[in-house]
Amino acid sequence: MKKVSIVIVFLFVLFCVNIYFGYCEAPPAIPVMPLVKAVDVNKDGKPDVIYYSDGKYVSKIKADTNYDGRPDIIVKLKDGKFQSAEVDTDYNGKPDKKFTDVKEFNKWVNENKPNFEDKLNRANWEFALLKF
Repeated sequence: MKKVSIVIVFLFVLFCVNIYFGYCEAPPAIPVMPLVKAVDVNKDGKPDVIYYSDGKYVSKIKADTNYDGRPDIIVKLKDGKFQSAEVDTDYNGKPDKKFTDVKEFNKWVNENKPNFEDKLNRANWEFALLKF
């Protein structure tokens, strides 16, 4: 009887230790949060350009070029390379211009958004070196 009591106490202690250290459950998955960098172009204290990174490259850029708090340019990148851009030129919340050619997009930015030229116009769109 004494051996049975010792075994029961030992199992109870082992059970409590497992619960305490969380061994009874699988550890929760740690979500991978995208890295974000914001730039305030007009110095009003609100971000105007937001760069999203997948941890290695910039994967998306959102720009609010009319300073209303909503993005009107969205640039999508893959492995740090330009894929496409959507522009809302009439600021109604829906893109009305789309670019798949980086040269056309850069030309449009230079002509229409000179304040954002250095934030959105990249010759090779290599953003791997952008510090987050």
